[in-house]
Amino acid sequence: MDGEQILLNMFKQQHYDESQYRMQKIIMILSVGGSALGAMIMSIFFYDALHLYFLIGSVVLGSLVLLFSGLKASRLNTGSFIYMIFACFVLVPVLWNFTGVQGGAPYISLAILVSVLSMFSKWRLRAMLFTYLPLLIYLTVISAITEIPKQADPTSLIYILAGYLMALGLTSTYILSTIKRFEELNDQFLKSSIKDDLTQVYNRKLLDMILHYEETLYKKEKSDYILVMFDVDKFKEMNDEHGHMYGDIILRNVAQCLTKKIRESDFIVRYGGDEFLVVLTAATGSSLRAFIDRVNDAMGISCDMEIKIEASFGYAARSECASTEEVLALADKRLYEMKEKQRRGAAEK
Repeated sequence: MDGEQILLNMFKQQHYDESQYRMQKIIMILSVGGSALGAMIMSIFFYDALHLYFLIGSVVLGSLVLLFSGLKASRLNTGSFIYMIFACFVLVPVLWNFTGVQGGAPYISLAILVSVLSMFSKWRLRAMLFTYLPLLIYLTVISAITEIPKQADPTSLIYILAGYLMALGLTSTYILSTIKRFEELNDQFLKSSIKDDLTQVYNRKLLDMILHYEETLYKKEKSDYILVMFDVDKFKEMNDEHGHMYGDIILRNVAQCLTKKIRESDFIVRYGGDEFLVVLTAATGSSLRAFIDRVNDAMGISCDMEIKIEASFGYAARSECASTEEVLALADKRLYEMKEKQRRGAAEK
């Protein structure tokens, strides 16, 4: 898997986790509130101790999940999964036994199905669907076998069952297809949102995610990475002399040169203005020098323009620093020192 796909997956997961956390919290609050309302109605109008205890248990369990999850998404994800297991495989069968087809069980079963589809993904979603849907079909069949013979005119009951089963199938199909389509559109949107509009390299907001990913590999596998910061020399003078459109062309060509000289696993970020940050993954001193030489040769004559472009650079390896922040600061410092050295050399001439 290349660097862009890895980064895109991380970016997607980060945003998906945030939206999933909000959805789980909303559904858990609604579930607790709905169970509490159901318990109140049952206690007033048609008291049944056993089923009332299950509703109260749903309120208590949901409240505990919300209480102990706090602000941590991972706790809420696990807690809401446990709560939905209780709702699907304990509360729903009890409701079907108590109300049957003509009661509220089919509607509550559909509401819980929508909640499951909205709250979970990957293995949790698959596990719930492959067990919950067969359970609903089983409960429906058992209720039909039990209730239809008792009806003087079973036509209305058959219509209810048919409508419920149709709603069950259409709801599942529609939501799953909508999720798939949304993910496809989301991929297209994210690919455009993580790139700088002018240069088509990664923008600054992706830098923290890239560094976090490389830091994880460094700590887990001792895979060193090197940050190389580039700055186009005399870029301001070129902008002032030829205009901003000319400067934009220079930046696009520099980005193209850098892109052609890196590996698929490396990353390029437009750090700001005429500065670019290259993240060399699994890098060594020799690979760094070879990379710098390739870039200098390529920028001697720009990729698409017969213009000599010169650049200053500063670099730092993770192994020579105590943290990611220090690597970035050291690369920036060395870039500044190189530019100062060039200014002094030019002044002496």
